[in-house]
Amino acid sequence: MNVATNVRTRRIVHVDVDAFFASVEQVLDPRLRGRPVLVGRGVVASASYEAKARGVRTAMSFRQALRLCPDAVVVAGAYEHYADYGARVRRILENFTPSVESASLDDFYLDFTGAERLYPDWPAVLRRLARRVENETGLSVSVGAATSKLIAAIASRLERPRGFSVIAPGDEQRFLDPLPVEKLHGVGRVHAQSLGERGVHTVGDLRRLPLGVLVAAFGPAVGRQLWERARGQDPRAVEGLAVPKSVSRETTIAGGTIDLELLAGLLEYLAERVASTLRSIGMQARALTLKFRYADSFSAAREARLDPPTNDEKALLARAMELFDTLYTRRVVLGWIGLSVGSLEPDHRQNDLFDGESNRRWYLNRGVDAVRGRFGWNAVFYGRGLVLRRHYATKPSGLVLSTPCLSR
Repeated sequence: MNVATNVRTRRIVHVDVDAFFASVEQVLDPRLRGRPVLVGRGVVASASYEAKARGVRTAMSFRQALRLCPDAVVVAGAYEHYADYGARVRRILENFTPSVESASLDDFYLDFTGAERLYPDWPAVLRRLARRVENETGLSVSVGAATSKLIAAIASRLERPRGFSVIAPGDEQRFLDPLPVEKLHGVGRVHAQSLGERGVHTVGDLRRLPLGVLVAAFGPAVGRQLWERARGQDPRAVEGLAVPKSVSRETTIAGGTIDLELLAGLLEYLAERVASTLRSIGMQARALTLKFRYADSFSAAREARLDPPTNDEKALLARAMELFDTLYTRRVVLGWIGLSVGSLEPDHRQNDLFDGESNRRWYLNRGVDAVRGRFGWNAVFYGRGLVLRRHYATKPSGLVLSTPCLSR
């Protein structure tokens, strides 16, 4: 059975920038072109195709990556460069259709539905789009087109770099069936192994399993998801710019640490970045989550409610420190820490004449935002920031944390 008829007329495109972080570094420094490049600290955040050809993969430790590719050039990475190039790619895509969704800095969905008369030769338009991105940014992209986001994304990632695949309406199942089950979004190593033990190796094998069998093996939510995706069912629409549902900031800690003063400083810095982002989008949060991972890969996480909702870093930090005190129960080195907020709502706060402290924080935060906007992030920092500056270098947009390209 093919994808439902009511979505066959959709024209959905997935555009994925090839080896994004590493490719940006090669554009910024032409001496790196044609050479294996690794981006990140501690673990590989991005690898150029020259490094991937030697077996290097994203999330691999640098120790392992450099054993495979000892002549690789290692670059720490700078988020502001990647944000700039991601925005430039998006602006180019918006010249072809206003319906563009940024799934990440280097990952875009476009909706061309209803533009058949404007673009009668759709494949030619998509090739022109890819050429324009490369000509104007120096970055190559892989393009997949289909009737759904699911199939378009799979199509774009089959042959990279500069992949190009257009799946015609009605050909969805013929395209999906021969593919390994791992190509379906959401089928990770564990699920693939479990399916393989049941003789299921391709999407076609998976499609032939009854829904009841998948539900019994994987539970109602995952079982139904596998059943639907094996049939290419994905009614999700391409969504334009939208208010985020959460804001998170995180960083790995090179070498790890048990230094409580340093960890408190990192939490303060992450709280500042989260709060600043919330204020920039006019939102406040009702929930905060602290996560960290020990050097032995054991992870811990806990969520707390924020009452009243806030976008004040002092309030976020106080709650984060409470969670940290209850969570950090093992005297083991921490290698990663992250702070996120959710349950976002518009910041409708009006100055409360009877809450002097709240008013002072409101004016202070906006004053700090204005100073940083004019003179850079490091123009103002709190007390624990002095501790961090003994461990990390600075740049105009903030601290140079480990894996800064991932910590946003």
